[in-house]
Amino acid sequence: MRYRYQKVRAGQKILDLYSPEISTAEEDLLFLLKSDPSNTSLINAAKQKLLLLGMSEEQLNKIMLMQKPDFSISVYSKYSGHIHEAGAMMGNNEQPAAGTMRDISLITEELSLKEGMYVQKGQTILSVYNPNHAWAILSFYSDKQAIIQTGSPVRIMPETAPGKDFRAKVNFIEPFYRKENKTVTARVYFDNSKLQIPIGSQVRATIFGNTQTANWLPETAVVSLGLDKIVFIKHDIGFKAHKVATGITYKNKIQVLEGLTAKDTVAANAQYLMDSESFIKVNE
Repeated sequence: MRYRYQKVRAGQKILDLYSPEISTAEEDLLFLLKSDPSNTSLINAAKQKLLLLGMSEEQLNKIMLMQKPDFSISVYSKYSGHIHEAGAMMGNNEQPAAGTMRDISLITEELSLKEGMYVQKGQTILSVYNPNHAWAILSFYSDKQAIIQTGSPVRIMPETAPGKDFRAKVNFIEPFYRKENKTVTARVYFDNSKLQIPIGSQVRATIFGNTQTANWLPETAVVSLGLDKIVFIKHDIGFKAHKVATGITYKNKIQVLEGLTAKDTVAANAQYLMDSESFIKVNE
């Protein structure tokens, strides 16, 4: 592999690597096979060491058959996709985005990895991205968490191809807030082999949440006092502040869980009735 965005198939050789540690381990194994072939415990340990160092079963069997160490170890890709520089950011939210390149010449630019270069143990030198296995990242406000759960049906409409909308389901809801983001993030995995939606493109989504049977008020009828929520109930000569328990908010409606009955009459816009007395004399 020499160039960025170069296509690679699963099982294709990516590079040849010389490692003194692997060469020494190969010589130790061959020495045991020749001088002490009955010592299966040490031989198995020597084989396991080579496998842990990254050698495949086929390469190991070839060395044992040829009875000589292989100083150049071939590294094969386990996945199909295209090559990227290790650690290169492909787009926002740490997703590969083919449309974020600032210069088209970057497509054919050679990798910084050169023949004869020294690499350290554990160093990542290449990344392989498979655009056929993709996911969409959806953001929604935390007050919708009661109705959006893992498994909720979703309809996704790519902005680059509105006619390729498809149905899927929420596979994962991230249990944390992303940096500088006050919304909850959900992931939707999908097969992109036929859709061919460009990685990194924007999408719009409709999530079909769980059915909720509840009593609802206009969102303007409820005033937040921090931990408490109040409404204004009509009495004989006016309105009186009253504390209620609320749930989710949906399409300018707010769910009322406790504090009201079907016979209560509530002001549609509580903001017009707020004054200093309202914050003190709240009817529990």
